[in-house]
Amino acid sequence: MSLVVLRNYGNNEHMNTIELERKFAWIYLLNLGFYIFPMVLAPYSIAQLAIMTLAMLAFIGGYYRTLYSTPGERPWLLLALYAIACSMTVWNPGTISMFGFVAFFAGFYYPLRRAAIIALGIVATLFAFQYVVVTGWEYFHYYGLFLVVVIGLFGVIERNRQQRVLQEKRSEAEIERLATTVERERIARDLHDILGHTLSCIILKADLAEKQLAKQQYDAAGKQLAELASIARESLSDVRKSVSGYKHQGLTRELNKLQQRLQDAGFKTDIKGELPTVTGNHETTLILALTEMVTNIVRHSKGNQCVIEFRNMSGSIGVALSDNGGCEHLEEGNGLRGVRERMQAIGGQLTYSVSQGCRFELLFPTDGAQQT
Repeated sequence: MSLVVLRNYGNNEHMNTIELERKFAWIYLLNLGFYIFPMVLAPYSIAQLAIMTLAMLAFIGGYYRTLYSTPGERPWLLLALYAIACSMTVWNPGTISMFGFVAFFAGFYYPLRRAAIIALGIVATLFAFQYVVVTGWEYFHYYGLFLVVVIGLFGVIERNRQQRVLQEKRSEAEIERLATTVERERIARDLHDILGHTLSCIILKADLAEKQLAKQQYDAAGKQLAELASIARESLSDVRKSVSGYKHQGLTRELNKLQQRLQDAGFKTDIKGELPTVTGNHETTLILALTEMVTNIVRHSKGNQCVIEFRNMSGSIGVALSDNGGCEHLEEGNGLRGVRERMQAIGGQLTYSVSQGCRFELLFPTDGAQQT
């Protein structure tokens, strides 16, 4: 008597309950054949047959009403179904099928302990009818006991199965929600790093062009404006790519761009150490981290020298970026928090100090990185 399915209350991420399926509910009413069979074979009067038919129709109505019931209505509906079964048992021992329906509903809708109490009450009713009222069927209580226990257990099993399915659906929805949140955070970090870098370049190029125009250096100003247009086009491309995952041109080329940007901002830039060959997510993380740190130097540093140093250590790769600008206090904003989160995602870390200029240090494991 498996009647249940999940119901989604208008929200794909939060499935709140389980309920009885209605589409095929009529199939299970075939179990009432146990009730109808004696009506065909036994010598009932017309009046008795009419009363038993009306009782069966009332039971069917109560059965369907239970499918649509609320938790507050169910106890009264089950009591009504139980009462109909009891009232007809004196004439028709086929009511054991009705008691079976009540046992199933109890097993499905209620916790095991409460369902067991209801089932014991039904069994006690069956034995009372057998030995007190007398049903006229020698094995009435035994068959009834079997049906109540088995069908009640079906209800419990189905309840547990649907709860597992419900939990799985909730887990899937939670995983999907978390994945969406992570992806949104990734896009936000990418846009922050990419646009922060690009807009700083645009401002720098525009300022240079403005100064050169003021000095009537038209060729130089034209070159700056052409580079500005190129940067804007690359920025548009990067924003589009960030939706599906940041795409870059490799560590070497991106590092050259950052070096050029620092030089355009008036920083003499030295790159020390052997450039590691970093692959996959490690490379993307390193490029975006360096981009954010260079952006911070261009925006906030009052120095004129910058050093980017790569170090190969035992089991890890270290990258340090420092400048000679005076910095008494550094407040960690969204950009540096984004760098820290990226590094933590690959098992690395970000540290920085302001004792002698600003110095940022990245350290991450060599898993996915090899020294060239």
